[in-house]
Amino acid sequence: MAHQPAWQCNEFQQVGTDYSDAAEVQQYERRMGEFRDLAAEDAAILATLSLPKGANVLEIGTGTGHFAIAAAKAGLRVTAIDVSRHMLQYAESRASAEKLSGITFEHAGFLTFSAAPATFDAAISVAVLHHLPDLWKAVALRNIRLALKPGAHFLLCDIVFSCECLTSQTYFYDFINSMPEGMREQSIGHIAKEFSTLDWIMEGLLIRADFRIIRIIADHAPLIQYLCQAQ
Repeated sequence: MAHQPAWQCNEFQQVGTDYSDAAEVQQYERRMGEFRDLAAEDAAILATLSLPKGANVLEIGTGTGHFAIAAAKAGLRVTAIDVSRHMLQYAESRASAEKLSGITFEHAGFLTFSAAPATFDAAISVAVLHHLPDLWKAVALRNIRLALKPGAHFLLCDIVFSCECLTSQTYFYDFINSMPEGMREQSIGHIAKEFSTLDWIMEGLLIRADFRIIRIIADHAPLIQYLCQAQ
């Protein structure tokens, strides 16, 4: 990991939920499982990417490592990065328990990972980019684009709010109330303190980073999925 200049956003200083807390890490997947089928999501992502065995995949924000493990089992080579050392330790212990090879874990994030240009055949990031302000989202997306081979796919899934939130008096209440009861306090903190952006801004950021947006899936809005291709 390269030295960070003083003016660069410190992505290791976590915004919102503190995943440097080991107890929080252990609860993370249980909470996510209350409203997301993680195994089904991982299988759907792998089917969408449709990569041959041996392909190189970058995962930004591996968390507890469930996607990295699924991808390694499918025969892919995964570089799994995260800004939380506790998350990485948890993910590595899971991969080790399953005696999986093919995963390289790295303590880094969008702004600090290091890769030669055109290294990866695909990249994914799920529910992580909202930890960065929009300026640094732009830098992050450009970093991913440079690390991808031309024509490679990037699958981004994140909390992205509709422009409706600017005019509707109930938009955020509806979002909070749609969450399982145990997630509502965290959802309030997400809106107040984290950096989820608007749909038109996210689309512009992707295009300016030299991605072509192939498909947008908003079935579980505001958790939006963008399938993109490196131009």
